[in-house]
Amino acid sequence: MSKNHPLPLVAIVGQPNAGKSTLLNKISGRQSAITSELAGTTRDRQYIDTAWNGVEFTLVDTAGLAVGGDQALELSLLKQIDIAVEQADVVMFIADGKEPVGAVNKQALKKFRNSKKPMLLVVNKLDSPKTRDEKVGPFTRLGIKPIFAVSAVSGLGMGDMLDFVVEAAAKACPQEEKDENAIVAPMPIAVSIVGKPNVGKSSIFNAILKEERVVVSPIPGTTRTAIDSEIKIDGQDYTFIDTAGLKKKEHRQARPDIFAGFQTFKAIRRSDICFFVIDANEEITKQDQRVANEIFAMDKGCIILVNKMDMYTKDNRGKKGGNFDDRGKSDDQYQTLRDYISHHFSFLWMCPAFFVSATTGEGLEEALSAIKKIFEDRHKVIDDETLKTFLAKKLKINPPKLLRDQREPKVYALRQLDTNPPLFELYVNRPGAISTQFRKFLENAIIKDLGFWGSPITLKLRGKDKT
Repeated sequence: MSKNHPLPLVAIVGQPNAGKSTLLNKISGRQSAITSELAGTTRDRQYIDTAWNGVEFTLVDTAGLAVGGDQALELSLLKQIDIAVEQADVVMFIADGKEPVGAVNKQALKKFRNSKKPMLLVVNKLDSPKTRDEKVGPFTRLGIKPIFAVSAVSGLGMGDMLDFVVEAAAKACPQEEKDENAIVAPMPIAVSIVGKPNVGKSSIFNAILKEERVVVSPIPGTTRTAIDSEIKIDGQDYTFIDTAGLKKKEHRQARPDIFAGFQTFKAIRRSDICFFVIDANEEITKQDQRVANEIFAMDKGCIILVNKMDMYTKDNRGKKGGNFDDRGKSDDQYQTLRDYISHHFSFLWMCPAFFVSATTGEGLEEALSAIKKIFEDRHKVIDDETLKTFLAKKLKINPPKLLRDQREPKVYALRQLDTNPPLFELYVNRPGAISTQFRKFLENAIIKDLGFWGSPITLKLRGKDKT
């Protein structure tokens, strides 16, 4: 699912507490968005890649728009939703079928219609097939076609709705047909440079390209859009993507900041590997962790760049690069800094970290050399015999423990399903009998023993009775 080709973007907009997040969870098959009976639970946008009938697309959930209430906040949210609709290929307007049609925000609805994007009206919470025609009738006055009566809780009516969504998405964002006889040129390795504002992303971008391709300024947020540049290094083609900094999420963000957030999300989405930049002279913040979580959630390769080392206290200087697992080779002060970073990004333990300076160029050559190896590991395929031997060895060392109220866990086989990102499947008697601890143990062992450094891997559990 997390390949690098662009996917159609489907925006979910509409009334507060109309069930938008419940609908997103139902479509994606995962509990990604927080749901609540309290109106306005969703404030930040949620992005989820999913598929229906073989057609992949990205869902974006948005805050609900009420009639009346806090006008300033409503205008701010409308501004965010405007950006979502502007970026979207298809718009799903969700209305609460248990509320009168007058509860729908007509101002917002008019703006969405004027966007000229493919649009459908989804009347949610219509759980009874007997009364749904009667309940949906008044909503025809809103002037949006087609209309789908659904229940996000039970899934009633969602099949027809999704058929329309993927058909509209495919028309709005067509994918090129592949010619099986054509000679396909190798694609450049896509590397996005991401991080919070003012950590030196554009300076690193310029240092890599060895020219002033983007504006560099000490003012946070100078870069507003993602900028692509292609470069060849040692015979390998790369596409480097400079991005705007992801700012702390606020309800009253300026429109350019909202747009920048969308561009950064898209840049990460179409990357193979991310240069995740942090400032060596500042404390790690929740903004830093938010960027790291975006990279990890999208299963991207990651190289941590600890920038501005030329401004760091000389007594704390160490060697130029390395990764979290070469701790014994560093002096105590350098190790303190490395441990601090490792503590805040423990889930990126498999990713290399380099201490660099965009001003002097220190460490950048070593960081660039790590890209190709991580890219190759993301495309690595492990044969079944090697996986069989590996699994037998790990089960002997650490067999899965018996969980309370579960049958004895049994593991039968391990196989690789996909690459970029690496995807594995573990055959067991019952997925519920396998603990999270054992699953993590096996995932970590796959990375360490089979050589998948630099990016997360995914391990799916498959019950014996599944075919």
